[in-house]
Amino acid sequence: MATPTPALPPPPGVTSDFVNPPSLVKEMNIAIAIAVPLIMIFFGLRTYVRIFIRRTWTFEDWLALTAWVGTVSFAGVGAATMAHNGGKHGWDITPAQAQEASYWFNVASIHYGITICVAKLSVLWLYRRIFSPQRATPFDITIVFLIVLLIMFYTAINIVKIWECVPREKILNDKIPGSCINTPILLNTSGIFNTVTDLIILLLPVRAVWGLNMSPREKVAVVLVFTFGLSAPAFSLAGTIVRLQGTNNPDKTWVQPDIIMWGLAELTTGILCVSFPETGLLWKKKEHPGPTASILNGRYRFKPPLSRRKQGTGFSTVMSRSTRQLDSETHIELEEADVHGNDTQQEDRGDSHHYKSNGKFTSGSR
Repeated sequence: MATPTPALPPPPGVTSDFVNPPSLVKEMNIAIAIAVPLIMIFFGLRTYVRIFIRRTWTFEDWLALTAWVGTVSFAGVGAATMAHNGGKHGWDITPAQAQEASYWFNVASIHYGITICVAKLSVLWLYRRIFSPQRATPFDITIVFLIVLLIMFYTAINIVKIWECVPREKILNDKIPGSCINTPILLNTSGIFNTVTDLIILLLPVRAVWGLNMSPREKVAVVLVFTFGLSAPAFSLAGTIVRLQGTNNPDKTWVQPDIIMWGLAELTTGILCVSFPETGLLWKKKEHPGPTASILNGRYRFKPPLSRRKQGTGFSTVMSRSTRQLDSETHIELEEADVHGNDTQQEDRGDSHHYKSNGKFTSGSR
């Protein structure tokens, strides 16, 4: 039989291997084996808390659920890409096999754009519920602006990805007559936008938590809970670097799986960021509170303190003082009811103060 024609000519001194070529399948399998169990466990715990302990389910939860489903299916698309000759050098596969890999990478790229948008929206909705009980504040306006910006950008970028070539078949076969946009610039723009927005979203809980009446150590711990150890921007930056490095590399079937793996890491951190603040409730040795209030259903009753000290302003949950010491506790419990006076009913008398109820300091009015 004649030797197949490779999709790319091999580099000098390299011979095409169509039988047992080098592949990134193992690396992709490891990434999936780490990501999928993590999000299964922690999103499952989050769902349990929201349904059976908090006994509430809001639009934020639907966003988180959609992001979770999207992340699991994105892992499946990554596996399908590898099963269709992704992760192999262009000189070790035929042009037809390269087209298969390009098709699945295009699917993965569109899938990623939709899922990362929903994942970021779920995180922002969580921040709005937890950190922004009052509407139309600068913090709340910032969150709403980011929500609108994300929806507009990812809608536009995904439309462009779907129709990056006219006719669309030219995406897979550049010999077909037609025209295409500059795909590397498109991917690089998307990657840079991801990194910048991840950094901005990262700074939101830092800004909100740093105004609380907590020790610096406690503030850092709370920020780490909400940002999964600041890892989301790190993964996003790594993905952007991979995209930039692969811009001028013609061996697309080899470099594209790296983009998918870093995208999976970023999506996984998004699911963990939206899950960790809720799962802390499972480890606390006390009676669990009832349903949480959501800014979406109008059940907030926030009354800021008169004191000029920043003791919870703009942050609808506080650490229970009876379990604040991080040295003796293995988790952080964030309870929205602590600020909104759900545990203790007091009559409005026009002046604000701090009172103690059931071993916890809260903010309210008398």
